[in-house]
Amino acid sequence: MKTDAPIRPQVSLRPIRRGVEALPLLLALLLSALLWAAVDIILAHEKERELEHGYRQLDYLRRTFQEHSHNTLTTADQILRLLKAEFEERPGTREFSEFRRALEHSSIFVQLGVIGADGELQWSNVPFKQVNLKDREHFQVHVDRDSGQVFISKPVLGRASGKWSIQLSRRLNHRDGSFAGVAVASVDPQYLARFYQDVGLQAGTVLGLIGHDRVLRVRVTDKETAIGQTLSDGAPLLRALHQGSDGRFRAPSSFDGTMRLYSYGQMPGLALSVVAGFDEAQVLAPYQERARSYRRITAASTAALLLTGLLLWWLLARLRQARQEVEAAHAVFSASPDPMVMLQRDPGGHFHYRYFNPAALTLAGRRAEEMQHHPLDQVLTPEDALRRQLMLEQTVRSGQVQEAEQTTTYPSGERTVRWTAVPVHDGSDHISHVALIGHDLTQLREEQRQLWLSDAIVAQTHEAVMVTDASERIFRVNPAFCLMTGYAPEEVEDHSPGLLASGVHDAEFYHHMHQALQSRGFWQGEVWQRHKDGHLFACLLDISTLRDGEGRLTHYVHVFSDITEQKHLAEQMEHLAHFDGLTQLPNRNLFQDRVCQALARAERNGTGLALMFMDLDGFKAVNDSAGHNTGDRLLVEVARRITSVLRKVDSVSRQGGDEFTVLLENLNNGQGIAETEEAARRIIAAINEPVLLDSRSFRVGASIGIAFYPADGDNVELLMARADAAMYQAKARGKNRHLCWTPELAPGEA
Repeated sequence: MKTDAPIRPQVSLRPIRRGVEALPLLLALLLSALLWAAVDIILAHEKERELEHGYRQLDYLRRTFQEHSHNTLTTADQILRLLKAEFEERPGTREFSEFRRALEHSSIFVQLGVIGADGELQWSNVPFKQVNLKDREHFQVHVDRDSGQVFISKPVLGRASGKWSIQLSRRLNHRDGSFAGVAVASVDPQYLARFYQDVGLQAGTVLGLIGHDRVLRVRVTDKETAIGQTLSDGAPLLRALHQGSDGRFRAPSSFDGTMRLYSYGQMPGLALSVVAGFDEAQVLAPYQERARSYRRITAASTAALLLTGLLLWWLLARLRQARQEVEAAHAVFSASPDPMVMLQRDPGGHFHYRYFNPAALTLAGRRAEEMQHHPLDQVLTPEDALRRQLMLEQTVRSGQVQEAEQTTTYPSGERTVRWTAVPVHDGSDHISHVALIGHDLTQLREEQRQLWLSDAIVAQTHEAVMVTDASERIFRVNPAFCLMTGYAPEEVEDHSPGLLASGVHDAEFYHHMHQALQSRGFWQGEVWQRHKDGHLFACLLDISTLRDGEGRLTHYVHVFSDITEQKHLAEQMEHLAHFDGLTQLPNRNLFQDRVCQALARAERNGTGLALMFMDLDGFKAVNDSAGHNTGDRLLVEVARRITSVLRKVDSVSRQGGDEFTVLLENLNNGQGIAETEEAARRIIAAINEPVLLDSRSFRVGASIGIAFYPADGDNVELLMARADAAMYQAKARGKNRHLCWTPELAPGEA
């Protein structure tokens, strides 16, 4: 009896197949999760990068404000030092006309003045009423001791000027070192802020100048300027300042509660710090916009992935026999980020949707059943359907690929897409289908708009901007650059920045500049540049390097600020320190320095020198009868005449009032007395000539005392004293004459 073959268990492959069919959906879910995780990581990095960019901009703004404020206070202190030196040299004076003229058009100062030891305001460069300032902090701090340092006060309301100001003060001393009063410069705090208010700060920006006493000298925002605010003990800025002289931090504002990013730094040599802050929301606004864009794209990509998984699952369930072919074709079709559509043309010439990828569904904002086999006018608006129909008909008529850029309103919003229509033949010359491939240009157009906006911002900035490529060839400048240098853009583009070189700086200067750019990525300093018309101008130059995502150097950004006017003001102050403001002759300090140098040369070379002390005869009568203005003009003419009859190597100085001194060098010991007396006679003769002023003739004379080195003394003080004594004897013996010093003129000294 034949037995049946053993029965083999039947294993159903349906669950396995269903699992395989579900794999695309599971994979889409996994890819979506990975995509979202990657986006979160990218956004976190983007946020950190945006914050760092904000901090870098903040550091630049803070350094700029710090430099501006430091230059202002340093300039004020230089003028204060000059006023102190002038007062201590001439303690009885009440006129400082050179300071009044120098500050006449200055916008830095509210007032420049001298306070006596009793607290009474003795002199000011502006009209003032009598006022006592003894109780002021900037006066009291100097009474008991001379620290030798400038004191910078809190903002105060001036009793003499009636305006808010920051007081810079220095102690004045008598010749014995005792307290003589205080020289004070009142700096307008609004001046520190006015430049930034004129340029315009972005919303939420704050700049502050704070003392170590917790008092803000000035606080500038995009809306207002505040003066004299005091920080509370627990203010974040104070905690930051205790940790270091400069740095960054993030904290809510003590004044308006706004969360800000801050950069702070202490001013060199001053008990002041500068702080700059950006509204964190403003700094992160571009990031937030990008984050929303990334999430929208990620959401669309996630929808595309999920839709792709669902579509593959549906196809696999129905087309198992052609799985490999369908999967390969569908993978290419579905994975494309660009919308792809296959349209079928019916006998009536109308087009119906036949195939489409997930990107097309996402763009259209429709389900598959709402598009499959539907005509254009059931998916698109009538206007868009007509434009698409015309493009497709042109493709069929020409048999050629057609392209068109169309802006269409979709459920997700308005999108700009460049469509490419490709005719599809059915094996003969008949065109049965047209493939549409779209490329979304919306983001590109937005980026182009942002680029245009960035260019517009650079074009409108008041600082000159020059951008060079990695090979240091100019390829872009802004209007401020053209205004500052005189060059048109086409005259400098593709040229080297060397066309601005002034010739002032040597090769070592530029070597250090390039070293800083290579090591730190930026350089800042003062540079002399040459204008197109040839004149030189000084500027504060900031150079920063730009690198791409892989760290390669791509560009250099040069930002110029013209500081020529500041340089000229410093030169004027230096001139006032060494020369007489009326006659432009060397003043007492410079003359004494020249005499000291001349004595050293005379001792070294074995030659002699003569020192004349001269006082005008009859000058007081001119002053009293014709006025001080006429007297000043007479002094200028006298100075010119004295200089005109002397050698170029001789030095002439105005000591003050109508007193002049003359230094004659390189005298032969045998003939020096005769040469000097002949020079004295020439001076007296020149001065005796009438001076015609305003149709009036004036006559003055000169009494001259002379002392010789080495016969009459070997130091400045002794020669000056003996020449002065000889001059007084010349006046006593009838005036308008010269007299050489002899021991008989000072028997007590002999």
